Amino acid sequence: MARPVTLRGLLALALTFALACEGERATPEAEDGTLGSPAAVGAAELAQAAQRAVEPAPESPDPVYSPFLVEMSEAALPFEVISFKDVGMSFPEQERALAYETLAEGLSHALRFGEGDEHAPMSSLVRHDERITDPSNHLYCEGRHIYVDLWQEREGWGYSLWSGCDENDEFAHVAVEAPRHDDRLASLAPLADDIAARLREAVRTGCFTKTC
Repeated sequence: MARPVTLRGLLALALTFALACEGERATPEAEDGTLGSPAAVGAAELAQAAQRAVEPAPESPDPVYSPFLVEMSEAALPFEVISFKDVGMSFPEQERALAYETLAEGLSHALRFGEGDEHAPMSSLVRHDERITDPSNHLYCEGRHIYVDLWQEREGWGYSLWSGCDENDEFAHVAVEAPRHDDRLASLAPLADDIAARLREAVRTGCFTKTC
């Protein structure tokens, strides 16, 4: 004769069933159909998250012209305006305006307060002009104008300085080390400082071409 099921027996059966279900959830199947350990699954998820975190932002399919200009205040300088063209900085579209403004303001500050020839004042102001973002407004080069091309390097930023449109008008082509993994906007400060230093050197030597 079978023994009647007691309350203690029912509780034991329920506990056994719950533990079995928990074990099934804790050991999901791997891609090959075998059971994977919780530690292995957790490590795989962390690796995937890390890979997503370090993926670079998509590059601009075409050059992007910054709407921020640096206008020089001193008429004695050989240039009046500095403009910027993004040829691969890889900023997401929603971050570009702030990045471009940060760089322009940083360059203006570096030109004014950085070390340089005291006889060559470099005061300037930053002006916003949305019209210059239109590529059709860049069909020719103007005089007394410095053009800055900008891109992303493996360990920082790259830039070139142009006094005109001809190949010989490129008077600087530089890579600047600047860690970007923590704060990409903060990493623009070394870039602005380096551009300012190159411009000061060009003013000092009077060299705004590749061969002078």
